[in-house]
Amino acid sequence: MLGIALASSLLSLAPFQDAKVVPPGLVLVKGGKTKIGTTVDDVEKMVLAKEELRNAVAGETPQFTLPIDDFYLMPTEVTNEQYAEFVKATKAKPPRSWGVKALQAGQAAFLEEQGKAKQEAKAAGKPFENKTFDAEAWWEANWKDAQWEIPASEFGHPVVFVNYADASAYARWAGLRLMTEFEFQRAARGDSARPYPWGDAWDDKKYCHSVHIGKDVPAAVGSYPEGAVDGIFDLAGNVWEWTASPFNAYPGYKAVKVKAQKRVIECLAPFDPDQRVTLSGSFQMDKLGVRVTTRRPTDRDQSTNALGFRCAASVATEEKASGYDMASWAIDRQLKLAVLGDAELLPEQAQALRHWTTSEGKVKLAGYGVISGYEHVLGCGVKDVKALTTNDLSTLTEKGGPLFVGFIDVPRPLKQPEIDAGLYFVAWRAAGKLEAPKPEAPEKKEGMALGRSQDPDAVPLDQLPGFVAEKDCFLFYSADGTPQVALEAPPTVIGKYEASSIRVEPFVAPDPKTLPKDAPPPVPLDTLRFRFVLQSASSKAKAVVFDLPLKVAPGAFDGSWK
Repeated sequence: MLGIALASSLLSLAPFQDAKVVPPGLVLVKGGKTKIGTTVDDVEKMVLAKEELRNAVAGETPQFTLPIDDFYLMPTEVTNEQYAEFVKATKAKPPRSWGVKALQAGQAAFLEEQGKAKQEAKAAGKPFENKTFDAEAWWEANWKDAQWEIPASEFGHPVVFVNYADASAYARWAGLRLMTEFEFQRAARGDSARPYPWGDAWDDKKYCHSVHIGKDVPAAVGSYPEGAVDGIFDLAGNVWEWTASPFNAYPGYKAVKVKAQKRVIECLAPFDPDQRVTLSGSFQMDKLGVRVTTRRPTDRDQSTNALGFRCAASVATEEKASGYDMASWAIDRQLKLAVLGDAELLPEQAQALRHWTTSEGKVKLAGYGVISGYEHVLGCGVKDVKALTTNDLSTLTEKGGPLFVGFIDVPRPLKQPEIDAGLYFVAWRAAGKLEAPKPEAPEKKEGMALGRSQDPDAVPLDQLPGFVAEKDCFLFYSADGTPQVALEAPPTVIGKYEASSIRVEPFVAPDPKTLPKDAPPPVPLDTLRFRFVLQSASSKAKAVVFDLPLKVAPGAFDGSWK
């Protein structure tokens, strides 16, 4: 029923990951111990010089040191030409700054209607209340039918009028993520505590696009090379940049009280975890507002002409594998985790094959690139399994139903099992007689093991395509926990704990001499092999190795997937 013999060919498979794979259009930022925030002494000096800043700067304290891992970061804010690829591919809402002509036509129609309504009210002797054209509301209601275009001179300008959801959606589509505020400070400060990316000096015109420049619009990215650091531009000024960080207090935060002659100025930061931290200041801010440590609390639905973003990505390491960013997104936003029972996913060990397509951009800066498409194959296992032997595995599934192994995310339809592209939970069941599930107490319905659903409409396991009770099998469930299909499982192996992996195995035609007489020719399908290595909860040295071979169309995943 379960193979306990050594499967050396399986156990010798190396993890399919490459820590050197750099997402297009990003550059490496070396990590290290980083000074985060501003000292209380410096905040007190700013408040004494400009009291109206008291609550705005209070949230920058206390300064503390935080280790930051290596990561990848865009060398510029996301530009209009980069964002346009996302809009065209997904039919997402364009920023309203691209719909100038449509907005002008909408405003003209609005004013004409207002004029007619005013005349009618006057003729009827009724009062009339003038209304103001709301460009944001009009664009929200009409963008799907409106024409848009990027002004020819603004392809290399930062995209603006994007809210938090817009920025997050672009990052996900591009195979990236939003940076954290701590990564931003690492990129801008390195090992120092400097107030600006370039150091301590200030010049109104030289280093960044601030209010001192005197132009009330963003500049093209990279317009201030002398303010760049390590090949990364505009970390101060130009436009505010979204981060993934909630506006929370730093560790050890206390309200700052500043003594000023005969009174005390109390500085209280308006923390709100529903808001997100935006950083870097903008063309509307003075030299204090474009400091590295300036934290602006921003409602997630806000979009302005001074608010944009840039993207980041994690570096694959032994502690954080290649699929970490994508697995974290799926766990946070796509999977119904209640179906997992006590199982805990381990995104740090998620593996991915990734594929980007790019197009030529108009911006000519080192490290800059335009992503035109992205796909990934993703496998994420659970943290551990309560088994030391194959008999333990059998006992687990006999008593608790199918054993949750992890989840996969595939961008192309599979041939075996025959399922569409998408996210799927994967569970494993040992061969054995299928018994009707026992009724569960109502209070235990949440978080039950897969295969023990109390939903009267749920598909019984014995009715799943491919299910054979007398054979070990994998069970596939949609992201909401609905059973989909079963697949016979290869022998499960007890081995040493090491990284899980994904690899593509191109079809190799067998020697005709080895085939049985009159046997039909084999179907030429490639194999997409997931190898889930789940640590034993009883022994860190041991692991259960689940080999999951899926069949895909030939060439569906070629050598460009890394």
